[in-house]
Amino acid sequence: MPHMLSSASRTRVITSIARFQNLGQRCMSVRPLKYEPPTNTSSEPSPQKQAFTPPRKKVTIASLHALRQERTPITVLTAYDYPTARAASTHGIDVTLVGDSLAQVCLGYSSTTSLTLDEMLHHCRAVARGTTAPFLVADMPFGSFYAGKEDTVRAAVRMLQEGNVEAVKLEGGSEIAGRVQALTSIGIPVMAHVGLLPQRHTALSGYRVQGRTAQSGRSILHSALALEEAGAFSIVLEAIPSSLAAYITSRLKVPTIGIGAGPGCAGQVLVWDDVMGTWAGHKAKFVRRFGDVKSEVERGVKAYASAVRNGGFPLHEKEGYRMDDGEMEKLLEMEGDREWTWSPPELMSN
Repeated sequence: MPHMLSSASRTRVITSIARFQNLGQRCMSVRPLKYEPPTNTSSEPSPQKQAFTPPRKKVTIASLHALRQERTPITVLTAYDYPTARAASTHGIDVTLVGDSLAQVCLGYSSTTSLTLDEMLHHCRAVARGTTAPFLVADMPFGSFYAGKEDTVRAAVRMLQEGNVEAVKLEGGSEIAGRVQALTSIGIPVMAHVGLLPQRHTALSGYRVQGRTAQSGRSILHSALALEEAGAFSIVLEAIPSSLAAYITSRLKVPTIGIGAGPGCAGQVLVWDDVMGTWAGHKAKFVRRFGDVKSEVERGVKAYASAVRNGGFPLHEKEGYRMDDGEMEKLLEMEGDREWTWSPPELMSN
């Protein structure tokens, strides 16, 4: 028989819900999010009354395969926190990847091999909270899937349960096919990654293009085929010749995602900081900067610091809150400080 709440209990529950709903109204600079339709990026002026644009349908593995069949390029972009996840969700990205590149671009490590599983989980949770339509994948950090199948499964389960991602990505060739099969056989989707393997950059003597000879190209091809056979739903091809990537793509049934692998792949992925122009390190040949956020950040930080120092921020009336003069006088009287006076600062000249 269902438990019945007493009248007093119901009142407490209703009061608690009301308080929770009012939290957003008490926030100062942070407001509850509302659905935002994709921004109109065309040069045509927007009509005064636009028809409501419903949220995008959730991207799934099946819809990614459908895009490949339709020869519609798949868009993949990395995200590392709630704001970048929101941007990917709002502006039409198909797959959001929590890349282990966050080790360098977010945490300041020299390479991805320093990133721990716990650090990755922290970022996965933030990205998951901001992800709606895109399919959400995350890199398994260096070392989290090397010791054996059991450790691989244990780490992957944590990424799904604690990180709230939908799939994991593993770097490696045919030598990790058994680990991929161990995951896919229990229903954990895997995106594979062949070609240049950043987690093994030391063994590879740096971040070098792979597959330039017939033998090495054949090795990458056979690794991709083995990983597909193990159940990978997609395979990233990094830093390999365009013709080799196109050939591998034609041999596979699953979508390939290129990064430095030319236009013959089923989709493309880039790192957020490369796309937005915020990364100050080495710019790879395959990187194209589609935004100049770095310049905007510089302009904004300098303008803010200047406005604070010259008294231009905050403005007394426009950006401040008012207290009734009578109430202020009462306060000064209570404190025995009736002689205290204050005038808003004047703007200082540069």
